Amino acid sequence: MNNTSDPMLELLGRPDGPLAGASLWQLEVVSTVLLTPRMRRIEFTAENLGDLVYQPGQDLMLRIPSEGRTVNRRYTIRSLDRDRVVLAIEAVVHGDGQGSRWLTGAVPGDRLEAIGPRGKIGVESDVAWHLFAGDESALPAMLAMAESVPAGSRAVVLAEVADAGEELTLPGEAIDVRWLHRGPAAPGSSSILSDTLAAFPFPDGRGHVYLAGEARAVTAMRRTALERGVPIEHVSAKAYWSHGRANAAHGEPERMG
Repeated sequence: MNNTSDPMLELLGRPDGPLAGASLWQLEVVSTVLLTPRMRRIEFTAENLGDLVYQPGQDLMLRIPSEGRTVNRRYTIRSLDRDRVVLAIEAVVHGDGQGSRWLTGAVPGDRLEAIGPRGKIGVESDVAWHLFAGDESALPAMLAMAESVPAGSRAVVLAEVADAGEELTLPGEAIDVRWLHRGPAAPGSSSILSDTLAAFPFPDGRGHVYLAGEARAVTAMRRTALERGVPIEHVSAKAYWSHGRANAAHGEPERMG
């Protein structure tokens, strides 16, 4: 699987490239569990995994073997237990995509490569409140980031899921999660996030808004946040997937013209 002619591997080690600061990891699955009907948690271990340094919200690009080739898919680092040397990702499994098929079928002992950490959006340190909004694909990143906000800051998560059966059980009450049920609407087709954001009572003081999920929904939420008066420098937006389109070779949605 480790093919040095692979364009992604050739980018590793280039300080001015898109993989600057990333490393190649040889991961092995140690456990899997279904958290909800559509959310699966996979735990990995790897040699020197304890040396991984990342910021909450960053991800690993899993290099998934598929029909004699490698498919790249990016998944947020949900947690890293340095004592156990175990890294966890949580991801939505649905449809018939290569990433979903691999995650659904993964069993302890399975191995694959990963590149990371990746991602440029991090938790702002100089604001009074943090508002995260996204669908279930963004939930692992939103929770990881919300759990890391500085002491004294408020964090609120607007999480779109299908129904109550997709709500995650979270430890403690440190994070204010507002579950938004889209009902029978297909993922990526609902306006519930932008509608909720339009009516959300922003707390006092300066805050930061983090938006993620389906590409068109993220565009609508960003427009709503700006219309609400949030300064553009305090809006971080990231599309994770596009309705009706497979992600590109680099593991993210293609840019739409």
